[in-house]
Amino acid sequence: MTSYFLVLATLVFFLYHYFTKTFNHWKSKNVKGPRPIPLFGNILQVALRNKPNGIFFRELYQQYPKEKVIGIYQMTSPTLIIRDLDLVKQIMIKNFDMFPDRGTYFSKDGLGENIFHSDADTWKFLRYQFTSLYTTCKIKNMFHRLADRGDKFVNCIDNMISKQPEQDTYQLLLKYTVTTSLLTTLGWDVDTFNDKTEWYHTLDQNLNNSPLNEINQLFSGILTKLNLSVLAKKTRRICLKIAKACVEQETVSNNNISNVRELLWHLKHEGKAITDEAEPNIEITDALLAGQIWVFYTASYLNNNVTLTYALYYLACNPDVQEKLREEVDKVIKNNGNGFTYEIVKEMKYLGRVFDETLRLHPTTHGLVRCASEDVKLEGLDFTIKKGTNVVVPSYAIHRDEKYYSEPERFNPDRFLAEYDAERHPCAYIAFGIGRRSCLGSQLARIQFGICIAKLMQRFKVETTQNTCSSLTFDNWHMLLKPKEAIHLKFVARDK
Repeated sequence: MTSYFLVLATLVFFLYHYFTKTFNHWKSKNVKGPRPIPLFGNILQVALRNKPNGIFFRELYQQYPKEKVIGIYQMTSPTLIIRDLDLVKQIMIKNFDMFPDRGTYFSKDGLGENIFHSDADTWKFLRYQFTSLYTTCKIKNMFHRLADRGDKFVNCIDNMISKQPEQDTYQLLLKYTVTTSLLTTLGWDVDTFNDKTEWYHTLDQNLNNSPLNEINQLFSGILTKLNLSVLAKKTRRICLKIAKACVEQETVSNNNISNVRELLWHLKHEGKAITDEAEPNIEITDALLAGQIWVFYTASYLNNNVTLTYALYYLACNPDVQEKLREEVDKVIKNNGNGFTYEIVKEMKYLGRVFDETLRLHPTTHGLVRCASEDVKLEGLDFTIKKGTNVVVPSYAIHRDEKYYSEPERFNPDRFLAEYDAERHPCAYIAFGIGRRSCLGSQLARIQFGICIAKLMQRFKVETTQNTCSSLTFDNWHMLLKPKEAIHLKFVARDK
């Protein structure tokens, strides 16, 4: 019995030592932060899914208003929260080569070799390939097809509200965002307006934060070592199936590549890049192709769906803003002979500000994460950030800081008038990231958003109901800052 307790005590001692051995890291550097607890560090509520990361980061941001940085522990991993925007600029732009990765790595077979999560060399190779798909010329060329989906969407709503004016906005918008995302990503024409199976819900329902994220923070690098993935099996299976279908399509020439599917075909069959940049030694596997399918498709439809949902919520809650937007849409379209083109949507400046204000209040990501590739000494800090340390730029918190935005909780698109933009720190608005690893599809996202909102404003008024939530909460499990509760809104047809 004595030996049993001795073994148990020894085991407890070693476990306690392992789970706390890093907890002097920030104190030794005189970096302020909350006191950690064994095993969980500072993220107990996040790990238990009682609180989303974005809200956790904001609470820390507010607790230490005079600090440039805050030192925390994600499980046992020392992590630095960046509050100072000049430091943000150094990390994301000036010293990008010292912080090139996002710091989350998992199995390549599990789609971990995607443009979002991949290491710096793979990311650089992939980014050069995909940049050509998001030029203004390419977006203009697909505009009329996107506008056609917008017309079909509002017609679909017209039919639906004749029976049920009140709709679950997020689920309703999937019909638009999924069809436009499949079109722009894969060139596939999928009729989500009449598809009764709604197969796309499978992917949408499997985008939760995996507990393996916390395991990786506890045992750094274990996911790659054990070939584990943070993505659900169903998600991986669907993306692999799509990737294989992509490479079985007909031949496309370099000059005609217009979407992700055609570019993946070229990489697989030609075995080389379409740019003149130096190519790293990367094997073009089915898993690598499937990883790009996952990123571009889910990022396209999911980010758009969440942003459109929040936008309609705020327009319904602020009828004066909605009316001002509607007047602009009507005026611009009328002044252009009732046409609807790329240039006409770009002319709707207030619509663009509604887009920016929506993403200010609700950037879809919890925060921007970068990993130090070497020991780094930043200007303004009196300590060195050690190699392998993750730094987090809390975009949700920065966007709601009254230092950069007066009345930060109020929905006010006019805060993005050019006169205010010029006064604002360049890193105070980072909805699409900033620097070389920022979002490739930001301009396409604006157009997809603009088409949908403009078409809706032409045809409907959006109103709150007794079932509309009075305040927004977030899904603690989801990988994005997605609304937890269904957002019910009423769509009322305008007088023709």
